[in-house]
Amino acid sequence: MSSKRMHNPEIERIIERQMRQWEMGRSEQTKKEQQAHLEMAGGHRIDYITLSRELGSGGVHIARILSEKLKWQMYDKEILDYMADDMQVQKHLLESVDERTVGWIEEWIAPIFTHKPVDQLTYYRSLAKELLVLSRHGQAIILGRAAGLILPRKNGLSVRITAPFELRCERYAQEYKLSVGEAKSVVEKKDQSQKSFVHDMLNYDIVDCRHYDIMINTEFIKPESAAKLIWRALDQRRQN
Repeated sequence: MSSKRMHNPEIERIIERQMRQWEMGRSEQTKKEQQAHLEMAGGHRIDYITLSRELGSGGVHIARILSEKLKWQMYDKEILDYMADDMQVQKHLLESVDERTVGWIEEWIAPIFTHKPVDQLTYYRSLAKELLVLSRHGQAIILGRAAGLILPRKNGLSVRITAPFELRCERYAQEYKLSVGEAKSVVEKKDQSQKSFVHDMLNYDIVDCRHYDIMINTEFIKPESAAKLIWRALDQRRQN
């Protein structure tokens, strides 16, 4: 594993399990099915969900419910960063798709990071490549890391989960046994960090509603109901 990151047995098991499933899936598919899957960039296949969320909005809980309902793997920041930091995992990811897909990935990301500083470029490119590989394999719920802004919009469902600032602070304080003042400081820093990450990486405004298919305010919508709304939206996209 990479020296940048300590071993995490749980994440390693998730990655290894997915690699085995992808390999089994490739061996079981017919050539016709493989071709249909590889044409995803130009077709109407909708089988991944990207979920951007504000801290304290309940986005993680919603993603977990969706993962259970759809039987899809959820990839959060910890898993995605672990994969992006590990060169061996990156190698295996690219080996899990064919040369045509590798070429498509390189073409897709080339114009995105043309003017990025060298010290940022390696991580950004690694992250983008892994997101594109995950999108090709499908049946993925990708949480954060600007996935909805990097991946092809027409081939996935892009969701943003929000809630009023004060409510998010109250929720965070309750979850982590903090004062509301302490939680406010954490939420403010996280909001700014998220905005800076997306701006530095892609020069986008993460709160711009035009980047998303649907936005859900969880002030009065419970996580279970939000998950059902997203599932319904996924079905609608597949029918169009």
